Amino acid sequence: MRILMLCHRFNSLSQRFYCELSEIGHEVSIELDVHPNLMVEAVSTFKPDLIIAPFLKRKIPRDIWENYITLVVHPGPPGDRGPDALDWAILEEEKEWGVCILSAVEEYDAGDVWAYRTFPMRRAKKSSIYRREVTEGAVECLWPVVESLERGKVEVKPQESGRFRPTVDKRLRAINWQTDRTEDVLKKVYSGDGQPGALASIGEKEYYLFNAFPEGYLRGKPGELIAKRDEAVCIATTDGAVWIGHLREKGRHGIKLPAVRVLPEVLIEGLREEPLKPWETVDFTTYREIVYTEHKNIAYIDFEFYNGAMSTQQCERLLDVIKYAKKRPVKAIVLLGGEDFFSNGMNLNTIEASESPADESWRNINAIDDLCEEILTTLDKLTVAGIRGNAGAGGVFFALCCDLVFARKGVVLNPHYKNIGNLYGSEFWTYTLPKRVGWEKGKEIMENRMPISSEKAFRLGLIDGVLGHSPEDFLEKIKAFLQDFVDSAEFENFLMRKKEERLKDWSKKPLRSYREEELENMRLNFYGFDTSYHIARYYFVRRFLPFRTPPYLALHRRLNL
Repeated sequence: MRILMLCHRFNSLSQRFYCELSEIGHEVSIELDVHPNLMVEAVSTFKPDLIIAPFLKRKIPRDIWENYITLVVHPGPPGDRGPDALDWAILEEEKEWGVCILSAVEEYDAGDVWAYRTFPMRRAKKSSIYRREVTEGAVECLWPVVESLERGKVEVKPQESGRFRPTVDKRLRAINWQTDRTEDVLKKVYSGDGQPGALASIGEKEYYLFNAFPEGYLRGKPGELIAKRDEAVCIATTDGAVWIGHLREKGRHGIKLPAVRVLPEVLIEGLREEPLKPWETVDFTTYREIVYTEHKNIAYIDFEFYNGAMSTQQCERLLDVIKYAKKRPVKAIVLLGGEDFFSNGMNLNTIEASESPADESWRNINAIDDLCEEILTTLDKLTVAGIRGNAGAGGVFFALCCDLVFARKGVVLNPHYKNIGNLYGSEFWTYTLPKRVGWEKGKEIMENRMPISSEKAFRLGLIDGVLGHSPEDFLEKIKAFLQDFVDSAEFENFLMRKKEERLKDWSKKPLRSYREEELENMRLNFYGFDTSYHIARYYFVRRFLPFRTPPYLALHRRLNL
């Protein structure tokens, strides 16, 4: 079928729909919600068999849904209506929630139900539930819808009743340190994570809070800053404490950043550091960005970096852990990233907020390259990337530095750099990518600005396998596979062949040469006359909407259809 997707942003759910539909042969084009007239123009140009709106904030013009089959995805069960479905579900502590595909009609979310799924609610951030339960449920809904249209036998059910809930009033998730318990603070921050955050006073100013974690040991007076760790701050509640990883100062120009970078120096300078090594064991709940564990003779490194972005300092901390693992008596080192994101490469927010974005970009890319080089030069152990969550740009090529790369089913990969100002890219991609797929296919992958599924990445030879449906299932399967492999007779031969091959490669062209050549091109991106990268980063960080749909998304705007 010819399918047009209408999106406010090409977000994680929209990208997953694109991968699912396009990779089985449907012709998929995307139109961003820039203006209603442009939506109408896109429909009249493309003449789709089906229109789907996975993520939209504006009403679809009547001219469209009256003349074309037009469906919307709502992140709530049938009967729920309104723009903040997940926010309300978290605030009202729903035990079960859902997602449905509905006909577009005049009234928001009131159309006939084509398909729906329900799921138990996790105690988690809104953004995490959206990327996992909502996305998986929406994909499960998508297939019966598409199949019914292909068969010509469509069965829909009208909604018998409904409750419209408006945008959550910011006062409902405003934090009062003098009355709120730890659970109250977590619930409010979780409900606004991603956007818009939960408003709270810290010192003399107001901030939006994100990325919260419970603390099971530290205590203080309600509202008191107790400690800091890895750029997060711990704040006392009426019955405990919470860690806040990220803040955005209230105001139009605030950028979401690690908490210690946002708060005034007077609040931070005297705050005690509560260090916790990634390999230390504790018997209470607390905030940990990086966790190192060993199971039998395999090391596992979890790094839960917010939104998958890796700042210079985070890369340096992760590098210390990898060096520690290399000294341990283990046979394999497994990089697991986080459950929602493996890695998305450089941290564009911390770069944007720095005194010199060009200089900080240079420091950041070198810090990631240090990580990659440490992995590539690990010749006496197996290195493995376990991609449980989505990955993009440098995060994908960071994973490809490992000997073996496995991804969870349903993961979306963006193995290219061009969408942020035509970056050339580093992370030794000029060495690792051709080794996996060859130069011609590698060039195609780098030039393609669209996402691909983990299954397609496996078919292309980009990764070594797809395991499990959930992060938990993935972890269980990769542990079982690796344990069998490292205990097998073939394992030592694998390591021997790897070492011989790498040393042979580097005798012809030193590994350092790949890095230097890539960085010469990146230097031009950061310091050259072409400012595309700086402009793209500025717009990305501040979440500015585009003034038109980019041609790489809008098939209908680049072909004479």
